[in-house]
Amino acid sequence: MNSKTFITAVLVLAIGIGAQAQEWAHKDKKFTGVLNAYTPQTATGTGPYEVRGPWSLTLKRDGTKADFSAALNMEFSDAWVLTTGKMNFDPAARGAHTHHITVIDGEVTQIANGFQVTGPASFTLSGGPAPPTVTPSPVVIEITGGSEVEFSNITLTFLPPGSNHFGASPLPGVVRSVKEVSGRERW
Repeated sequence: MNSKTFITAVLVLAIGIGAQAQEWAHKDKKFTGVLNAYTPQTATGTGPYEVRGPWSLTLKRDGTKADFSAALNMEFSDAWVLTTGKMNFDPAARGAHTHHITVIDGEVTQIANGFQVTGPASFTLSGGPAPPTVTPSPVVIEITGGSEVEFSNITLTFLPPGSNHFGASPLPGVVRSVKEVSGRERW
């Protein structure tokens, strides 16, 4: 191999490594997991509900904005059956319904052991529009961790008017994975 060929090969390799490093630096972080929660009984007399479903959050590469999405199932809990539901364990009496919840360009701030995202959440009710009395609604999303797992926990807290349905207490869940993503992988 002559010196020109060698220099060309080294330059091509260096350019390729530099481009790969630059591409990696511009990737977002995608967090995914599951919410598993019980809402408190609200002032309007609804609940407690069981709330279950997957969620994802994309922390954008500048670290100041995030997009959040959740697909949740809700139904009255056994506590509702025992206290308000007159011992009616019939699944049809549980008021099962779904919500798709989204936050676009939520504001990201650092907190102890993690970060917080705040912004207006839009949501649906069983595939249709949610009542205008509850959507959009401000939410606070916190992703935190500990000494063993950097990001392990999530809480989703609704402020009024959404708290009229979801309650004002944080809905807890778990972070299942965190990975670097780009473009089409964000959702």
